[in-house]
Amino acid sequence: MKKPILTLMLCALVVRATEPVPIPDQVRAIAANTPVEVRFQDGAKLRGWVGEVSDSGFVLSHEAKQQLERKDVGFREVRSVKVVKSVHPSHTTRNVLIGVAIGVVVIGGTLAAIVASGPLVY
Repeated sequence: MKKPILTLMLCALVVRATEPVPIPDQVRAIAANTPVEVRFQDGAKLRGWVGEVSDSGFVLSHEAKQQLERKDVGFREVRSVKVVKSVHPSHTTRNVLIGVAIGVVVIGGTLAAIVASGPLVY
């Protein structure tokens, strides 16, 4: 008798833990001037900083053409809000690929020089 009750209680906890937090509550939990990525219902995304929060939405400050712009965002427009480290995208992948390309060019050039110098005579 105890096992079914315990199982039901655990299932209820799991279901409750997976309920999504409403967007207004997510935004209110974020401190002002925190960098965020906002994904909109139309699929667009925008990175910026959270400003004032009201009952109907919040202000998102973001960079556009080297200038800081403020955009009023309604909660109904937002699909998700995620806190990010920086509003500027990371270039780690690009930098790793550049490093690999340089290594390939150096190794290829070295092998080409060895082949071009002719057979080795001992």
